[in-house]
Amino acid sequence: MTFALGAAPAVAVAPLEDFSVPAAAVQPSTAVAQQLDTSTQALAGASIDSVLEVEEIAKTPHNYDVAAAIALAESEVGTSRPTGWNAPGECIMSAQRWIKAGGGAWTGSGDPVANYAGATRVSLADAEAGDVIQYEYTASPTSWVTGVHTVLITGVNDDGTFTIIQSNSPGGSGLVTEEENWTPQPPAGFTPAVWRF
Repeated sequence: MTFALGAAPAVAVAPLEDFSVPAAAVQPSTAVAQQLDTSTQALAGASIDSVLEVEEIAKTPHNYDVAAAIALAESEVGTSRPTGWNAPGECIMSAQRWIKAGGGAWTGSGDPVANYAGATRVSLADAEAGDVIQYEYTASPTSWVTGVHTVLITGVNDDGTFTIIQSNSPGGSGLVTEEENWTPQPPAGFTPAVWRF
Protein backbone atom coordinates (compact mmCIF):
# COMPACT_ATOMS: atom_id res chain seq x y z
CA MET A 1 0.00 0.00 0.00
CA THR A 2 1.32 3.42 -0.89
CA PHE A 3 0.35 6.77 0.56
CA ALA A 4 0.96 10.02 -1.19
CA LEU A 5 1.45 13.13 0.83
CA GLY A 6 -0.09 16.19 -0.59
CA ALA A 7 0.22 19.80 0.33
CA ALA A 8 -1.03 20.80 3.75
CA PRO A 9 -4.24 22.77 3.80
CA ALA A 10 -3.91 26.50 4.29
CA VAL A 11 -4.32 27.61 7.92
CA ALA A 12 -4.98 31.16 9.02
CA VAL A 13 -2.55 32.35 11.65
CA ALA A 14 -3.68 34.96 14.18
CA PRO A 15 -1.10 37.41 15.43
CA LEU A 16 0.05 36.81 19.02
CA GLU A 17 -1.18 39.30 21.61
CA ASP A 18 1.36 41.03 23.80
CA PHE A 19 0.37 40.49 27.48
CA SER A 20 3.47 42.08 28.96
CA VAL A 21 2.96 44.99 31.34
CA PRO A 22 4.42 48.30 30.21
CA ALA A 23 7.27 49.46 32.45
CA ALA A 24 5.36 52.64 33.33
CA ALA A 25 2.50 50.58 34.89
CA VAL A 26 4.72 48.62 37.30
CA GLN A 27 4.51 49.90 40.89
CA PRO A 28 7.66 49.81 42.96
CA SER A 29 7.55 47.52 45.98
CA THR A 30 7.95 48.86 49.49
CA ALA A 31 9.16 47.03 52.57
CA VAL A 32 6.94 47.55 55.64
CA ALA A 33 7.89 46.74 59.21
CA GLN A 34 5.78 46.95 62.35
CA GLN A 35 6.87 46.98 65.98
CA LEU A 36 4.94 46.39 69.18
CA ASP A 37 5.32 49.14 71.75
CA THR A 38 6.14 47.43 75.05
CA SER A 39 7.22 50.57 76.84
CA THR A 40 3.87 51.05 78.60
CA GLN A 41 1.58 48.64 80.47
CA ALA A 42 1.31 46.20 77.55
CA LEU A 43 4.26 44.11 78.67
CA ALA A 44 5.04 40.61 77.56
CA GLY A 45 2.83 38.13 79.37
CA ALA A 46 0.30 40.78 80.37
CA SER A 47 -3.37 40.15 79.72
CA ILE A 48 -4.93 42.15 76.90
CA ASP A 49 -8.51 42.70 78.03
CA SER A 50 -9.44 45.59 75.80
CA VAL A 51 -9.17 43.78 72.46
CA LEU A 52 -12.51 42.00 72.77
CA GLU A 53 -15.06 42.40 75.50
CA VAL A 54 -16.36 38.97 76.49
CA GLU A 55 -19.07 38.55 79.09
CA GLU A 56 -18.04 36.08 81.73
CA ILE A 57 -20.71 33.39 81.55
CA ALA A 58 -20.20 32.44 85.17
CA LYS A 59 -21.56 35.88 86.05
CA THR A 60 -24.70 35.48 83.92
CA PRO A 61 -27.53 35.51 86.45
CA HIS A 62 -30.54 33.25 86.47
CA ASN A 63 -33.62 35.12 85.35
CA TYR A 64 -36.04 33.25 87.57
CA ASP A 65 -36.56 32.19 91.19
CA VAL A 66 -34.20 29.22 91.45
CA ALA A 67 -35.33 28.39 95.02
CA ALA A 68 -38.98 28.10 93.91
CA ALA A 69 -38.04 25.79 91.03
CA ILE A 70 -35.94 23.58 93.28
CA ALA A 71 -38.69 23.50 95.94
CA LEU A 72 -41.20 22.15 93.42
CA ALA A 73 -38.71 19.60 92.08
CA GLU A 74 -37.91 18.41 95.62
CA SER A 75 -41.61 18.10 96.43
CA GLU A 76 -42.04 15.73 93.46
CA VAL A 77 -39.20 13.32 94.41
CA GLY A 78 -40.67 9.81 94.71
CA THR A 79 -43.74 10.60 92.58
CA SER A 80 -44.40 9.29 89.10
CA ARG A 81 -46.22 10.75 86.07
CA PRO A 82 -47.23 9.36 82.66
CA THR A 83 -44.51 9.21 79.99
CA GLY A 84 -44.59 9.48 76.22
CA TRP A 85 -44.25 12.34 73.76
CA ASN A 86 -44.93 15.63 75.59
CA ALA A 87 -46.21 13.81 78.70
CA PRO A 88 -45.59 15.28 82.18
CA GLY A 89 -43.38 12.38 83.32
CA GLU A 90 -40.79 12.94 80.60
CA CYS A 91 -37.51 14.39 81.87
CA ILE A 92 -37.61 17.57 79.78
CA MET A 93 -41.28 18.23 80.54
CA SER A 94 -40.53 17.96 84.27
CA ALA A 95 -37.55 20.31 84.02
CA GLN A 96 -39.77 22.80 82.15
CA ARG A 97 -42.44 22.53 84.86
CA TRP A 98 -39.89 23.19 87.60
CA ILE A 99 -38.23 26.16 85.84
CA LYS A 100 -41.63 27.70 85.03
CA ALA A 101 -42.67 27.32 88.68
CA GLY A 102 -39.89 29.78 89.47
CA GLY A 103 -41.10 32.17 86.78
CA GLY A 104 -38.50 31.02 84.24
CA ALA A 105 -39.19 31.89 80.62
CA TRP A 106 -38.81 28.41 79.14
CA THR A 107 -40.50 29.23 75.85
CA GLY A 108 -38.60 26.99 73.45
CA SER A 109 -39.89 23.70 72.15
CA GLY A 110 -39.30 21.19 69.40
CA ASP A 111 -35.88 19.59 69.55
CA PRO A 112 -33.21 19.26 72.29
CA VAL A 113 -31.55 22.51 71.20
CA ALA A 114 -34.57 24.64 70.19
CA ASN A 115 -36.04 23.92 73.62
CA TYR A 116 -33.45 26.26 75.10
CA ALA A 117 -34.29 29.34 73.03
CA GLY A 118 -33.63 32.31 75.30
CA ALA A 119 -31.37 30.36 77.65
CA THR A 120 -27.60 30.81 77.90
CA ARG A 121 -25.32 27.86 77.35
CA VAL A 122 -22.61 27.70 80.02
CA SER A 123 -19.68 25.38 80.56
CA LEU A 124 -19.93 22.43 82.90
CA ALA A 125 -17.28 24.09 85.10
CA ASP A 126 -19.57 27.14 85.48
CA ALA A 127 -22.75 25.15 86.23
CA GLU A 128 -24.78 26.25 89.25
CA ALA A 129 -27.92 25.23 91.09
CA GLY A 130 -30.83 26.10 88.83
CA ASP A 131 -29.04 25.17 85.60
CA VAL A 132 -30.31 22.37 83.39
CA ILE A 133 -28.10 19.67 81.91
CA GLN A 134 -29.31 18.26 78.60
CA TYR A 135 -27.61 15.23 77.08
CA GLU A 136 -27.35 15.97 73.35
CA TYR A 137 -26.53 13.49 70.61
CA THR A 138 -23.19 14.89 69.41
CA ALA A 139 -23.61 13.88 65.75
CA SER A 140 -27.05 15.50 65.55
CA PRO A 141 -27.83 17.66 68.61
CA THR A 142 -31.35 18.45 67.39
CA SER A 143 -32.42 14.80 67.26
CA TRP A 144 -34.57 13.04 69.85
CA VAL A 145 -32.70 9.74 70.07
CA THR A 146 -32.36 7.16 72.83
CA GLY A 147 -29.89 8.61 75.32
CA VAL A 148 -31.19 12.19 75.38
CA HIS A 149 -31.85 13.09 79.02
CA THR A 150 -32.55 16.24 81.08
CA VAL A 151 -31.73 16.99 84.74
CA LEU A 152 -32.04 20.02 87.03
CA ILE A 153 -28.98 20.89 89.11
CA THR A 154 -30.12 21.59 92.67
CA GLY A 155 -26.68 21.92 94.26
CA VAL A 156 -22.96 22.02 93.51
CA ASN A 157 -20.82 20.07 95.94
CA ASP A 158 -17.33 21.03 97.16
CA ASP A 159 -15.81 18.13 95.21
CA GLY A 160 -17.28 19.41 91.92
CA THR A 161 -20.10 16.88 91.79
CA PHE A 162 -23.75 17.92 91.65
CA THR A 163 -26.98 17.19 93.41
CA ILE A 164 -29.64 16.79 90.73
CA ILE A 165 -33.31 16.01 90.37
CA GLN A 166 -34.50 14.18 87.29
CA SER A 167 -37.67 12.62 86.00
CA ASN A 168 -38.25 9.41 84.07
CA SER A 169 -35.34 7.63 85.67
CA PRO A 170 -35.26 4.75 85.11
CA GLY A 171 -36.52 5.35 81.57
CA GLY A 172 -40.22 4.74 81.03
CA SER A 173 -41.07 5.03 84.74
CA GLY A 174 -41.93 8.73 84.94
CA LEU A 175 -40.35 8.55 88.41
CA VAL A 176 -38.78 11.71 89.88
CA THR A 177 -35.51 10.93 91.64
CA GLU A 178 -32.76 12.87 93.40
CA GLU A 179 -29.08 12.00 93.16
CA GLU A 180 -26.25 13.42 95.24
CA ASN A 181 -22.57 13.36 94.22
CA TRP A 182 -23.69 13.11 90.58
CA THR A 183 -21.47 13.72 87.59
CA PRO A 184 -22.70 13.68 84.00
CA GLN A 185 -22.14 10.29 82.43
CA PRO A 186 -23.83 10.56 79.05
CA PRO A 187 -23.94 7.51 76.79
CA ALA A 188 -21.22 7.19 74.16
CA GLY A 189 -21.77 9.76 71.41
CA PHE A 190 -23.56 12.25 73.68
CA THR A 191 -22.48 15.60 75.15
CA PRO A 192 -23.76 17.19 78.39
CA ALA A 193 -24.96 20.72 77.52
CA VAL A 194 -25.54 23.09 80.44
CA TRP A 195 -28.27 25.71 80.05
CA ARG A 196 -29.14 28.69 82.24
CA PHE A 197 -32.53 30.43 82.18
